[in-house]
Amino acid sequence: MQQEEYAEDDEETQRECLMRFASRDFIMEPIIFTTLKRYFQAGGSPENVIQLLSENYTAVAQTVNLLAEWLMQTGVEPGQVQEMVENHLKTILIKHFDPRKADSIFTEEGETPAWLEQMIAHATWRDLFYKLAESHPDCLMLNFTVKLISDAGHQGEITSVSTACQQLEVFSRVLRTSLATLLDGGEDSLDKHLPEFA
Repeated sequence: MQQEEYAEDDEETQRECLMRFASRDFIMEPIIFTTLKRYFQAGGSPENVIQLLSENYTAVAQTVNLLAEWLMQTGVEPGQVQEMVENHLKTILIKHFDPRKADSIFTEEGETPAWLEQMIAHATWRDLFYKLAESHPDCLMLNFTVKLISDAGHQGEITSVSTACQQLEVFSRVLRTSLATLLDGGEDSLDKHLPEFA
């Protein structure tokens, strides 16, 4: 009886892993190694993995890198190329953002993903998170990210993000930063920043 349960569990694990392997460019996902380990521990065959990963590899990231390299070879400045790629990526992310999938990141990983901490170190991606948080105020991942951004000392940028007001700790930092800006800047700064503060 117990062997049958293990066999069913192994089959289910293999099916779940095979579905992931069949998704486009899954080989580039950060969870590829843990998924491979689960699949092989459940008795999965290497041939299936090799076939699915290679058939579904479309090299999106590598193609973008190649196109960027070509642009630079034609004389476009590297900074301009980076800005073009980042802006296009931001547009795509805003258009296709799914709050449920974003929230599932924390249930699957169980901790703050390293890539998220790397992203909030850059103003471009912090701006993306602010825009997404405005559009999806109920997304737990985005609310957590806004708090991470505040914890990293960037609360001065958060003044227009309404979701920050829902978190007392973030709100108090934003308020303190806004008041300091008002009071430290003198009368000219007061005229400029008071309407923003109100």
